[in-house]
Amino acid sequence: MTASKALPRADGWDFFVSYTSADRAWAEWVAWQLEDAGYRVLVQAWDFVPGSNFANGMRQGIDHARWMIVLLSQAYLTSQYGSQEWQAAATADPIEFPRKLIPVRIQDCPRPGLLRTIVSFDLFDLNPDAAHRRLLDGVRAAIDGRTKPKEPPPFPIPSSPVPSVTEPAFPLSIALPQPIGEPLTGHTGAVMSVAFTADGRTLATGSWDGTARIWDVADPTQARQIGQPLIGHTRSVTSVAFAADGRALATGSNDNSVILWNLTGLDRPSRIGQPLSGHTDSVHSVAFSPDGCTLATASYDNSVILWNLTDRTHPSRIGRPLTGHTRPVMSVAFTADGRTLATGGWLQTVLLWDVVDPTRPRQIGQPLTGHTGAVMSVAFTADGRTLATGRSDHTVLLWDVTDLTRPRQIGQPLTGHTDSVHSVAFTTDRRTLATGSHDNTVRLWRVY
Repeated sequence: MTASKALPRADGWDFFVSYTSADRAWAEWVAWQLEDAGYRVLVQAWDFVPGSNFANGMRQGIDHARWMIVLLSQAYLTSQYGSQEWQAAATADPIEFPRKLIPVRIQDCPRPGLLRTIVSFDLFDLNPDAAHRRLLDGVRAAIDGRTKPKEPPPFPIPSSPVPSVTEPAFPLSIALPQPIGEPLTGHTGAVMSVAFTADGRTLATGSWDGTARIWDVADPTQARQIGQPLIGHTRSVTSVAFAADGRALATGSNDNSVILWNLTGLDRPSRIGQPLSGHTDSVHSVAFSPDGCTLATASYDNSVILWNLTDRTHPSRIGRPLTGHTRPVMSVAFTADGRTLATGGWLQTVLLWDVVDPTRPRQIGQPLTGHTGAVMSVAFTADGRTLATGRSDHTVLLWDVTDLTRPRQIGQPLTGHTDSVHSVAFTTDRRTLATGSHDNTVRLWRVY
């Protein structure tokens, strides 16, 4: 840091937060909670401004902060700079080091070397309120030197929740997803699309074999097909989507059309009206808005069309097609509030759109890049904070889109399929992710 910005207050800071760039969201959340509680915090994200000297700032934090909070994760443990910070603190004052350092695990990871000998606490796998309490309790214990409460402990009963903290957003904590049960089989061609009903008890799948199928997945370990396949398209069914009320299903096809189905009786679905026609090439993805009044359809003609479904028997187009992609649009998905639409394209990018006014949609921020294959499918969790993207390289990526203008990738790609992942879908409780692949299988993943 420069001299004008590096000089601490006469009595320094209370905490210096050490973290690696991959964990910046955690560092900002922790710093906010501490400052909101009245502590003075030095954190790179806010205090190492342009023109600052990183090494100088680190030294100021080590020398002039009473405690050093180390946010431990796999990324931190493999970071050269992270190791330098806590090791520099140990070298500067080996006697005080154990009392000065507060290791805080934000991921289930080992504590190597000297870090193993210092008592730590964990913030991962907690909701925001619980993590807020754990953080403040942990730092107070470090300051006081013991954890005896000031008041007699109450009889052990569940305590009432404290108000949630909304700024900054609490960083998402996602466990390693695991398959559930056996793959669902029955299609005679690649599974191109999967979709859950809002209650997560029913799954629809669309296939290269030209059919869609309905599945009872109330118990995902014992999933079973309901009724007969839905037949109506003349070519492969590339996309399926339920309306929020679960009473309608849309299917998109390589025959350039979309069919709406009445699912009032799951075991006896029937077609609603005539097929929707308007695209000049294959319809690869369809998605209902949460209120069921708008349908988005993505096509190989490089466009997305929005349809008015106020009267599902007589759909009509809304405005002009969305034309931000320069190659085929492979996937579309709305957030649960219907205000945002994600579109995935052949050129390995995802675009986010503001569709509060569907007659005047506008692109949000820059495209999401980093994919190594075409983005075949996109899906939001019910809270709109996580986006899953299925790719032609056989993998799935998870994205933190809490801030729509600054999305970031979460963890490593999900692997397991042996061919392109054509569709992804979350259950409403966001705990389960379904992925459909060109390898003719559907996989269910426990995510949260």
